[in-house]
Amino acid sequence: MHKHLLSIAIMFIILSLTAATQAWSQDSDAMSMPKNMDEFVNWHLDRGACGSWVESGVTKDMWVGIPAGLSYTNTNSMRYDTGTKQLFNSHHMVTEDGRVISTGTGLMYWDAERNAPMATGSGFDMGKPYSGTSTLKGMNENTISWVYTEISQGKSTAYDNTIEYTGPNTRTNTVGVQGASDAPWTTKGTRVNKGGDLLKMTRLAGTWDFTMPDGSTQRTVISWIADEHVLKQERHILADDGSKNSSDLYLMYWNPVDDDISTLYLDDHGTVIHGRIESISVEGDKVTVISRHEGSRYGDLTMSTQMTQVVDARTLTTSFQHMALDGSPHQLSWSGKSSVNTRVVEKK
Repeated sequence: MHKHLLSIAIMFIILSLTAATQAWSQDSDAMSMPKNMDEFVNWHLDRGACGSWVESGVTKDMWVGIPAGLSYTNTNSMRYDTGTKQLFNSHHMVTEDGRVISTGTGLMYWDAERNAPMATGSGFDMGKPYSGTSTLKGMNENTISWVYTEISQGKSTAYDNTIEYTGPNTRTNTVGVQGASDAPWTTKGTRVNKGGDLLKMTRLAGTWDFTMPDGSTQRTVISWIADEHVLKQERHILADDGSKNSSDLYLMYWNPVDDDISTLYLDDHGTVIHGRIESISVEGDKVTVISRHEGSRYGDLTMSTQMTQVVDARTLTTSFQHMALDGSPHQLSWSGKSSVNTRVVEKK
């Protein structure tokens, strides 16, 4: 092949590859429409949209029924109804002193005429009614975009509304009046983590050491997992040669079915014990955590007990009350007295 023709061919290949790369990049960010309601619903379920989200900020001069300059906290909730195959949502925006700025409900459904999802909602802004309808513009990997038309106090306003899921428990919501020169209003939402917030009160997270009767060290590491939704406790026996053997695992997590903090204990004997935290109380620099447990231990025996943990800046003191095997009171060798673990402070 002639050198000049070869150069043209190489240049053509390079340009083709560049165009293909750019097209792929654009396609990955491009919006598309779901083919059916299941695809639309699964997009929300995959991103964990259902549940409650909270955001705080200051209102902007954007909504007909909401004045600017009000500090607020807004709670948004979404749930999926399997019977109707619809997504239901609600919001409740309040000031620090409890005044309701805005509250409302809505739903997302499949519109057969448009062959696409739509959303509708209504509520009250500062006590006066509003209603609105949203038409889907499209979705991509983590973003969904709507055109929302609201009627409030006799005025109709069209808004561009985009929600982007920025992480498993974070998202942003951007709203702007169509045709306006003002910057859009962007808020950051965080998933409500009721269990994580309660468990943070315990101050249990950290590394704790206990000296065993034989002089060896039992190390307990309590750490956050699942983006601070679960508190995991794992204990090891530290040997003189630096090795460690895992002895048990204890999980604390929010259980929405029972509306409490549930627990699960597993150990190297095959023990499986379920429980729940009954109370968390704070007094000065001390936190007291009381929990109740029951499960299978020591073969086919059922063990039940109440556990009390007292946490301060330096120590974790654990004691057991009402210890029983198969329902009969039974004091075990280790349950009759409190154990005191010392917090390990990492050297900086």
